[in-house]
Formats: sequence, structure tokens, C-alpha cells
Amino acid sequence: MKQRTVLGVVGGRVGLIVSFGLLIGHTAMAQLLSKPSEAPAAEALPAGYVRIPTTRLLLLPPTGFGTAPGFAGLRRGNNAVQVYELPTTNYYTNAASFGPTKITARGGKVLTDNAVQVQGYPARLIWAEPQPARRSYQLAFGDSTFAVLLTTTPYAAADTATGAALRQALLSARYERGAAPDPFARLGFTLDDKASRFTFARQMGNQLIYTLDGGRAEPFGNEPVLTVIPMPFSSSMTAADVADDLITTLRQYGLTDYTVRRTATTHPHELESYEVEAYGKLRGQKVLIFQQVTVLRNTAIALEGIARDEYEANLAEFKKLTHSIQKK
Repeated sequence: MKQRTVLGVVGGRVGLIVSFGLLIGHTAMAQLLSKPSEAPAAEALPAGYVRIPTTRLLLLPPTGFGTAPGFAGLRRGNNAVQVYELPTTNYYTNAASFGPTKITARGGKVLTDNAVQVQGYPARLIWAEPQPARRSYQLAFGDSTFAVLLTTTPYAAADTATGAALRQALLSARYERGAAPDPFARLGFTLDDKASRFTFARQMGNQLIYTLDGGRAEPFGNEPVLTVIPMPFSSSMTAADVADDLITTLRQYGLTDYTVRRTATTHPHELESYEVEAYGKLRGQKVLIFQQVTVLRNTAIALEGIARDEYEANLAEFKKLTHSIQKK
């Protein structure tokens, strides 16, 4: 299965969740928009822009916002913009899966859905109500060579000033072509992949993919895979909420017969973490799902392993890697 990255606003939670299959606009509409010229160099950009670590994106941050220490994006308190860059795919091939459907499926409402342009690239901006009295934005843009999605944490509907500032920040996005950024730059944690058979294979958007001996296994394929996802975390959330939301997303991609066999609070390297061991079915085949959610102040690191066979052996290797997590 071709890998994609799904990014969406979580209904009922103040946070952002990453899963598989990118939410980007209508294909036909996007293809009608003209292809832009090459992106300008960073030094030619207006004053005030910041480079988002681990990405090729630059943003003009709202007042009081700065680059986030634990994930790719901007943050001020519980308000955040998260950036997902997908250089191995493109805007048009992912267009069909971006739109109101994913939002309404989670119980949210779409307030506006507009075709726009960002830096001359075709783009789509969605303003939504993911939960009562909360608002959020999603912006997707790109061309035939790349795709980027920016999404905000839900903010109070009455706070129109914050809403306007977040919208302006998304529309200020600038994409820099060039060498791939260091996926570990500015992360607030480390993992020792020498401790496990699962070693770093590649970056996929905002996710780090670990596979057996660093091989080219695909998420949802036949080989076991462990995915590491840093994301914003607020005081209104718990680690269990993050784990539950990841399972909700897996259900959208065919997970059935989900049964939890064990949950626990652990403390690898004195970092409080929440673990879940569970079974389920993906594409009709039994799978083991292991999750560890570790919270570092206002960032949650969600580590999720999926294995289709050799459950106990793979579980032991998943834990060797996830338990190696340390704060930088």
C-alpha cells in the first residue's frame, strides 16, 4: 500500500493527531489551478519569518508565537500551528482525501471551505468547528512535486483575534526547495535504536519510521513497523486521550475487533509514560498494537508499533526501543 500521512483536527480533544493518509483537497479543483514559479530563497522573504525546524517551511508567526521545542510548528500556550511536510508525495495525488468528510466523521462541522493560493501554489483552506465552542483551521498546499499541510489546535470560538492571527499565519507559509532537513533537529528527546532490532528508517512528514534493521517496510504492510509522532499537548488532555485518538484513526483505516489486553503507567528514564498492548484486525488479519505515550511538558511523543506475527518477540523489541526514550 502506498504510504500517505493523515492529518486532522481531533473532535472532542484539544490537540492534533497524526495518522496515515493525508487530508488534502479535491483533485479536479487543484489541477485547474496554475502551477506556480519556483519558491523564492529564504533570504528574499519578508522580515519576521522563521524557519520551522525539521521542515522546508517558513512562517510569519503571530505575536507571542515562537517555534515549538518538541514538534514542527509554532506555539503560544495551548494555541499551536503544526506543520506536516510530505516531500515524497504531491498535492494532486493526495487531493481526494482532504476535505470536510474527515472532520464531519468525527462529529465536527465545516464552517468554510475555500480554494486559495499560497506562495502561488494551489491551496485549500478549511475553517472548522471540531467541537462545540471551538474553532480550527487546516491548510493544504503544494504542486506535482510536494505537499504540505498546516493545522491548528482548536481555539476558543469567542477568541476571534487568535483565530484571525492563526489564519494569517497559515496563509503566510513559504516553501523552500532544497536539501532535506535533519529529522532530529530540535526534538526534545532521543531514542537509542541500537537497543532494539527496530532502527530508524526514514522521516515521513512529521513522523519518524522505525523498521526491522532499518528496512523499507511500509506502514500497514506485512512487516512490523514502529512510528514515532511528536505532537502538541495541553493541560486538558491525558496520555490516554492521545492513545485513544490514535486508535480512533486506525479504525478509519480498517481496524476492527480492537481488544485491550494490558495498560500500564511506566517511567522509562524517569519520564512518565502510558502504555497500551492490544489486539485487533487490519484487513482481516490479526495484529498486535503497542502504544507508548510519553509527555514532555507541552509535547506528547506517541510511539505506536504494529505487528502481524511473532507478537511477543516484536512486542519485546518495540519496548526495547520505546523504553530507551530520554529527554535531551
